[in-house]
Amino acid sequence: MSRRPRTLFIALPALVLVWWGGALWWTGDTEGLRPNGERYALSVEEVALLQDGDIILRRGHGLVSDMIARLLAEPFDISHCGVIAERDGELWVVHSVSNNVSDFDGMQAHRLPVFVRQSKPGSVIVSRLRTDHDRTGISRKARHYLRQQVPFDHQFDRQDSTHIYCSELVWRILRDEYDLDILDGVVEDRLSPFRFAHLMDPRWFDVVLNHQQ
Repeated sequence: MSRRPRTLFIALPALVLVWWGGALWWTGDTEGLRPNGERYALSVEEVALLQDGDIILRRGHGLVSDMIARLLAEPFDISHCGVIAERDGELWVVHSVSNNVSDFDGMQAHRLPVFVRQSKPGSVIVSRLRTDHDRTGISRKARHYLRQQVPFDHQFDRQDSTHIYCSELVWRILRDEYDLDILDGVVEDRLSPFRFAHLMDPRWFDVVLNHQQ
């Protein structure tokens, strides 16, 4: 499918969203540090709550994350999301990241502790699809996109499946694998398709972990 320019975003919003893939998290030696100097991490008990196929959301570090959060103006402070996937008994996060903030462009995977450590302390939220079906289909499809090395969608065009941005990954999986379009019926403004609140909508999701409450 040919790539066509989007006209939805101009000026500052366009500049901000080019960095969407997780926002800036690089802060030198203080990356992921709490005020008391401890590394940001989930407790053993919190990790035990998580399941393959859960959705993890976070706020990144840096100016661009600040701009994204202000631009979206959501109840919770979020700038990025991914899918939790279990591999050999270990939890990973599969997500799409822009090469503006990563050595690799597009689909990639990081161990859960790394993903959390690269988050703003106290920002992680985990939601779970409310369904009677096997939720591992979410991570299975995410790993499919990972194997395909699908690049990051710098045009933010949901109609083009050859490139994917972070929240588009979850939207596309739920639509294609679970026949659930979480944006269907949403009264859209220019930013509504990009808001992370859709991934915590109580009609479709249970929040199983929320460090912002």
